[in-house]
Amino acid sequence: MKTAVRTVLWRILVFYIGAIFVIAAVVPVGSAGLKSPFAAVLDAAGMPGAATAITLVAVAALLSALNANLYGASRMAFSLAERGEAPRLLASVSKARVPVVAVLASVAFGVVTVVLELAFPEQVLPILLNIVGSTCLLVWTSALLAQLALRLRADREGTELPLRMPGFPWLTCFGLLILAAIFTVGFIGEDSRPQLLSTFALVALLAVANWLHHRNGKVAPIVESSDGAKQPVLID
Repeated sequence: MKTAVRTVLWRILVFYIGAIFVIAAVVPVGSAGLKSPFAAVLDAAGMPGAATAITLVAVAALLSALNANLYGASRMAFSLAERGEAPRLLASVSKARVPVVAVLASVAFGVVTVVLELAFPEQVLPILLNIVGSTCLLVWTSALLAQLALRLRADREGTELPLRMPGFPWLTCFGLLILAAIFTVGFIGEDSRPQLLSTFALVALLAVANWLHHRNGKVAPIVESSDGAKQPVLID
């Protein structure tokens, strides 16, 4: 785990920042090739057939990402239902302890999204992408604030940490400063302002609903299998 965490930065620099740098250096701004940037780079390098190969790789990667996101969405739905924060039906599991209902609900949501995109071209997908972008900014901000508070508390109480981030708290504060700058630019832009405001409103609504839920002291439902038998919380 320590090795994986410490190498994340280098992986991002090489595989993400490095790839973007190569694309920006080779493909002109406004080029039609930006619709498939990796294929455009290989075409510019004069490698015959490489563009088709990279397109097939991209399709396989997208299918893999779809599978991973379906897994994550269904397990998150199960977790929320198991805590009583989502419909109880989503917490039911099969004999093999697989949250089948949550998986089917996640798939159904994806199918409905695809149908809406086909019915309203160029409208649904941009909205979803904007929601993902603004939500990621909020998640990163929450993660940095949580890390700042927990690390300060651990240092104050003398808790021994197996992995300590170097440069604390300056790197954390620097990250928060960058995010604050991104939010500022986003609120200045006329196109991005509604996106951020709607995301903040949705998060505030969910936070209030969650607070009311815990205030009422509702008990989380019991996880049951399809045959009615009680199952442990572990799922596959």
